[in-house]
Amino acid sequence: MPGAQARLVCFAHAGGSAAAFHSWTMGPDVEVVGVQYPGRADRFREPFPESLERLGREVGEAIATLDERPTALFGHSLGALVAYEAARYLEEIGQAPVHLVASACRSPQIAESRPPIAGLDDETLAAELMKMGGTDALVLEDLELRDLVLPYTRADFTLLEAYAPSAEPLAVTPVLALSAMADPYATGAEMAGWSEATRAGFRMERFAGDHFYLVPRQEEVLAMLRVALGV
Repeated sequence: MPGAQARLVCFAHAGGSAAAFHSWTMGPDVEVVGVQYPGRADRFREPFPESLERLGREVGEAIATLDERPTALFGHSLGALVAYEAARYLEEIGQAPVHLVASACRSPQIAESRPPIAGLDDETLAAELMKMGGTDALVLEDLELRDLVLPYTRADFTLLEAYAPSAEPLAVTPVLALSAMADPYATGAEMAGWSEATRAGFRMERFAGDHFYLVPRQEEVLAMLRVALGV
C-alpha cells in the first residue's frame, strides 16, 4: 500500500488462509498482508510444507523482499508459531520485526500436551474442527467441500504436532500475547510461556471469549495491533 507507514503480516490458524484477514482494515497508515499457506486457495496446486520451521523461514524470505518499513507479525493459533519462525529468520538477516503478536497459541517453549488429531479419520477430524470453531460448519457438513478442506487442514495439524522449535529465544523482537479467557486450546499459563520466547520484552492481554475470540473482538484486537506498530 503506497504511503503506509507500517506493515502488519498476518498468519492464519490451522486450516485457515489469507481470507481470514480480508476484513482487517487499519486505515491508510498500515498495510495489512495476509499470508497464504501452500496447498489451499490460489496455492492449492502447491505441495504442503515439509515442516513448520521451513514454512516460517520461507515466509520470512518473502517478507525480506518487501520494501522496508516497520513490520509486525501477527499469528493466530498455528499461525503464531509460523510467525515465530519467520521472526527468527528475519532476526538472522538483520531485518527483525518490530513486534511479534501471538494469539491463542501455546508458547513454543511448552510441549503440546493434547492428543494428536492429524491422524484421525475424516468424520472424527471434522467433528474436532467443529468443536474448535473457525471452520464454517456448513463447509464441514458438505462432503464435497469437506474433501477440499480436510487435506490441507490435516497437513497443518501434522506440521503442528511434529514441531520441535529451537530453545533459543528471539533476541530483539518483543512479544505481545493475546489470550482468551475461555480458550481450552491455549490456556493463560500456556500463553504466559511466550515470555520465555524472547529476550526483548513481553506482555499479555486477555479477552473474553474462546479460541476464536478475535472474530467478535476484532476492533479491540486491531486497536492493540496499532499500538504495537506505533501508529
